[in-house]
Amino acid sequence: MLFGACYYPEHRTPSEWLTDTQYMKEAGLNALRIGEFAWKRFEPVAGSYTFLWLDQFIDIARQASIGIVLCTPMRTIPAWLMEKDHTLLIETAEGTRLEYASRYTFCINHPLLIESSTRLATAMAERYGHDSRILGWHLDNEIGDEPDCHCTICKTKWHQWLEEKYEDIHLLNEAWGTVFWGMEYDRFSQVVTPRVTKADYNPAFLQAWRQFRSDCNVNIAGLLAEAIRPHLCEHHQYVSTNNQMPWNNRTDNYDMAKHLDITGTNYYPGYGDQWSNVAFGLAANRSFKKSPFHVYELRNEGHSIIGAANNTPAPGELERLTLHTIANGADGVFYFPWKRFPFGSEQNHGAITDFSGRPTRIYEECKAIGAKLQLVAPSITGSHIVSEIAVLYHFQSRWHIEHESSWTGDNALYMKHTNKLYHTVRELGYNCDAIGVQGDFSAYKILLVPMLPIVDDALMEKLQEFTQSGGTLILHPLSGVKNTETSYYPERHHPRMISLLGAKATDTITTGSASGVQFQWNGTLYSSELFHEPIETISAQPMGHFTKQWFANTTAISVQAHDPGEAWFIATFAEASFYKDLIKHLSQRLGLAPLLGITPPKHLELSMRQHSDGNRYYFMINGSNEELLLTIPTQMNDIWNNEQVAGQFSMKPYSVRILTKCSS
Repeated sequence: MLFGACYYPEHRTPSEWLTDTQYMKEAGLNALRIGEFAWKRFEPVAGSYTFLWLDQFIDIARQASIGIVLCTPMRTIPAWLMEKDHTLLIETAEGTRLEYASRYTFCINHPLLIESSTRLATAMAERYGHDSRILGWHLDNEIGDEPDCHCTICKTKWHQWLEEKYEDIHLLNEAWGTVFWGMEYDRFSQVVTPRVTKADYNPAFLQAWRQFRSDCNVNIAGLLAEAIRPHLCEHHQYVSTNNQMPWNNRTDNYDMAKHLDITGTNYYPGYGDQWSNVAFGLAANRSFKKSPFHVYELRNEGHSIIGAANNTPAPGELERLTLHTIANGADGVFYFPWKRFPFGSEQNHGAITDFSGRPTRIYEECKAIGAKLQLVAPSITGSHIVSEIAVLYHFQSRWHIEHESSWTGDNALYMKHTNKLYHTVRELGYNCDAIGVQGDFSAYKILLVPMLPIVDDALMEKLQEFTQSGGTLILHPLSGVKNTETSYYPERHHPRMISLLGAKATDTITTGSASGVQFQWNGTLYSSELFHEPIETISAQPMGHFTKQWFANTTAISVQAHDPGEAWFIATFAEASFYKDLIKHLSQRLGLAPLLGITPPKHLELSMRQHSDGNRYYFMINGSNEELLLTIPTQMNDIWNNEQVAGQFSMKPYSVRILTKCSS
């Protein structure tokens, strides 16, 4: 397991490197991520590479038993390169050229940028590809975290992409329905990019553009990886990079993963009661390659931002957050950054050490975590999260729902509902995975589908196979209604969706978030909001109905048997308590037991990692600032605190336990 930080040796002198790495060693760090903003130091002038300073730093780090994850920079370029061609700068949807002196302002499709950055990556790999001090390679930084570029280079590439996809402009016209508003094209070169305009764009056009931009990001990762891989020693050195799940949706990370050995992410949740709000991002990351991942930037100290809420960690919160990432599948954790920046745009960013590199309160907590982690990491590393319940995560459906348009409505609903389903499962004491549409559905007993507007024949076939093989599928409004070009199916559902559900929607009803819509299921009333699709059952069994509204007594919930599985249609977006009751009901019926056989009390995160040999590690994390009382049925070893627990025991505020079976 890697326990490290992001460090910037170019900010420090060699004598300071010695001091800094000594503090790192004492804190238990064994890895550093470096280099993402050091292009100018690697290549002071065009074609002249200087790595002697890097050699010296890497050697000093090795003396402190610290390995290096080396970044190959791309999207923060030296001034001499920008000076060669100002068209390197992104042209925004408003027609403005972004300026130099900030980061990520450069067009990733520009041939000069691609040539220069891959040449640098090759030079770095030739020098360090067989160096045992280098643990892995990190492709640039936060690929996709920049505005879409609309320059002539991107426009030409866009036209090429469209021609490869559609081959004939008439096929594009038909697929997009450009006859609407009389927008039919005669040739691909007439298709614009989605710059600022008067009214809404065709959703098919926007969907294609979003896929194109994702493909551009994936292509860049592939080019950097191709520049590096031929020079790597086969028995070590992995290739990785960091996404920004769950908030950045610009790249289909399931597609990106094909270029990576290990997926990675940044993780910046709030402190206080916000600490686990974005935990679905961790589940998504381990799903991209169905394996442990790395957190390349984990927040630590609070930022010096006036009035910022949920920003400053109380004592113990850093341990809680660090172990939270590991409990959710991370095999590498890097704090960002190691030292506060006295200069630059992120000078108010919190860090492990102060502006001079001296230890702080947070350093002492980091050191305590490191000491414990050295003892337990050998047991945990390489283990996996094992779950029987998953949430389907589909970038194409998310893109479609999140298009900014007056015709969309609440474009944050996709992730709101995804998080509601995920957190409900976790609060009931079960592990919960994310899974992409190319994943193995058969690994799960229950598959929760938050929204799935975009489907094709292949995906519908997978969903049908899942239920026919015994899986329980839970679907919601706006599922299976559009093809991959965002056109509605004639019956408003894909034909296979109708047979899968044994039902179809008879109407679409929209309401506000506090409209008082209710439905009844299993003798209980629940509230729902925003979008409702009263059901016409064909062969499905009605299970619940709407109440009080003009559509009272219409079916709100149905279930279609697919011996031995079944497909549930929840025709509204329900409150969390409904999902808690439904998932508990289905889990009990399917024989799924919560972890340790307990329902966690409020504020307790419970998860389990398991090795292939069956050894299990149960993580208990007290998310609150109050002591919790717990009861478990058997005696277990707490390897984090080096003690045994049985029956009733307590957990201090923000504390962590890692439980495993007592050896016989």
